[in-house]
Amino acid sequence: MKTAIFGGDKRMLFAAKAFVEAGHEVCIAGFDDMISLCEIQICTPSEAAHLCDIAVLPVRPLSGGFLNTPFSREKLPIAELIRMIGKKPVYTGCADQLRSYALGEVHDYAAREDFVWQNAQLTAEGAVGLLVSGYEGSVYGSEILITGFGRIGKCLSKLLTAMGAHVAVAARKPADLAMIAQFGMEPVDYTALDCSVYQVIFNTVPAMIFDQEKIGDMRDDVYLIDLSSKPGGVDFQAAEARDLTCVHALSLPGKTAPLAAGTIIKDTVVKMMGA
Repeated sequence: MKTAIFGGDKRMLFAAKAFVEAGHEVCIAGFDDMISLCEIQICTPSEAAHLCDIAVLPVRPLSGGFLNTPFSREKLPIAELIRMIGKKPVYTGCADQLRSYALGEVHDYAAREDFVWQNAQLTAEGAVGLLVSGYEGSVYGSEILITGFGRIGKCLSKLLTAMGAHVAVAARKPADLAMIAQFGMEPVDYTALDCSVYQVIFNTVPAMIFDQEKIGDMRDDVYLIDLSSKPGGVDFQAAEARDLTCVHALSLPGKTAPLAAGTIIKDTVVKMMGA
C-alpha cells in the first residue's frame, strides 16, 4: 500500500512514520526543507498524488481554501490538490470541508468515536501541561472550574481530580450533573455560575460562556484556558482589558503530544481501510 501524507503539523510526520512501521510505502508533501526522513520519500504534491494509493490529509485540512501546510512556504489550493489526487480514497478530519471538491470517496477519521476519545485524552493531558507550566499556584488544592462535560470535560476533570484539585463542572443536562456528583466533583448549573471563587477555569464549550459580565466577576489572579475551537467561548478583549491570564489553546495534541496523535491517526485510518 502506497500512502501519501499531505500537509499538517508535526503529528502528520509521526503519522507517516507510523504508516512505515505498519508496512506502508510512504511519501509526504507540504513540508519544506526536508531532505530525508527514515524510509519516507519527500515529494512534491503532484508526485505524491501520482504515486499514492490513498491520500491522508490533516485533522483540519483547510486554511482559507488552501491545504493546511504550516511547515511549507508555498500555498496549494485545495481544489488543485484534490484534482491531482483524482478518484483515489482520501482520509482526513473535517471531511465535509472537502466533499464539494472531491472526485472520489472522502473518509472522515475524526468522526469516529475511538479517534475522538483518544484525541480528547491527549487534549486533556496537554491542558494540564499548560496549567502546570504556566500557573504560579499548585494544582493540588486549587479551586478549578470546567465548563462542559463532553469528552474533553470528562477526561480533564478525571485528571485534575486525581491531582488533588477541587473540581467543579458546569453542565446543562440533569444526567451529566448527576454523573459529575457521582464522580466526586461539584456539579454546577450554568444559571448559578459564580466565577469569583475559582483560581483556574477551563472552557470546553464552543459558545460564548464567559462574556464581559462573567469576566468582570473573576479573580484578578485567575488562570483561564479556553480549549474550544474558534472563535472560542471567552470574551478575550474583556479578559485583556482586565489583564487576566487567558490562553486560547487550539490543536493541543499536535503541539504537546504529536507522536501519540500521529499514531492515533494511522491506527484509525488502518481500521477504516479494513472495515
